[in-house]
Amino acid sequence: MNVNFNLLKFSHDMEFPRTAGVYILENKKNDKVYIGSTRNVRARIASHRSLLLSGRHYSKELQQAFDSNHLSVAVIAVLPHASSQLLRESERLLIQASPYLFPAGILNKRLINYSK
Repeated sequence: MNVNFNLLKFSHDMEFPRTAGVYILENKKNDKVYIGSTRNVRARIASHRSLLLSGRHYSKELQQAFDSNHLSVAVIAVLPHASSQLLRESERLLIQASPYLFPAGILNKRLINYSK
C-alpha cells in the first residue's frame, strides 16, 4: 500500500484532521502496522504519542519502535461524517485485507473480534 508516512515522534498535531478517520502506525524496521479508527484522528494520534513519550504505551512493540525512531504514522482515510459503526467497519475491512496490503503483518490485538 503506497501511503505517505511521517515519523510519529516528529509529527505535529496540526498535521492531522480533527475529523473521523482511519490511520496506520507502522514500524519502519519490520513493516508491521497497527490499524486504528477514531472519531477524532488528531486527538487519537496525540493520545498514542503522549503514551509513547511517557514510555507507557500498552503495545510493547509500538513502544520499542517509537523509542528507536522507527514508528511512523499515516492517515489513510478521512471520513468526516462517519458513524462509530462505519468507522469500526472500515477498520475491520482493512484488517481483513491486511495480509494482502501489509504482508509483514499487523500489530492489532483485537483481531478475534473481527473474525465474524
